[in-house]
Amino acid sequence: MSCGCQSSPCSCQECPTPVITKCDRFQPGMVNCWIDRGTTPNDVSALGVCMLDTMCDEQVINSLLRDDQARADLLKITSDPHLLELARTTPRLPVVETMDAEQAFLNRSNTPESIPFYAIFRGQPPFSQ
Repeated sequence: MSCGCQSSPCSCQECPTPVITKCDRFQPGMVNCWIDRGTTPNDVSALGVCMLDTMCDEQVINSLLRDDQARADLLKITSDPHLLELARTTPRLPVVETMDAEQAFLNRSNTPESIPFYAIFRGQPPFSQ
């Protein structure tokens, strides 16, 4: 009984060794970005590969920094405490670049009253006289 099965006689074809994966909460039919289905990406019944098993921590963090769906899917698909902690503590990068946000703030209003320099040349003083 080298394979650990309870039947006698035991053959290892009858008792496959359990596959240890980080996607241990995956249920067939579940759509999740951490499962790669290869040539059939839209077929939810197809068996897939758990990408968490092939990725290092830096790659997981990189995904969590940029994608909120990856964070939500990670919380649903794994029970690994380290990965769950990464999902809870890794901050989301801003969607808008800092310089773009500053430029949008400066361009927030196009009325002449909001731009004193422009208002002076239009004959409208920025203060009451």
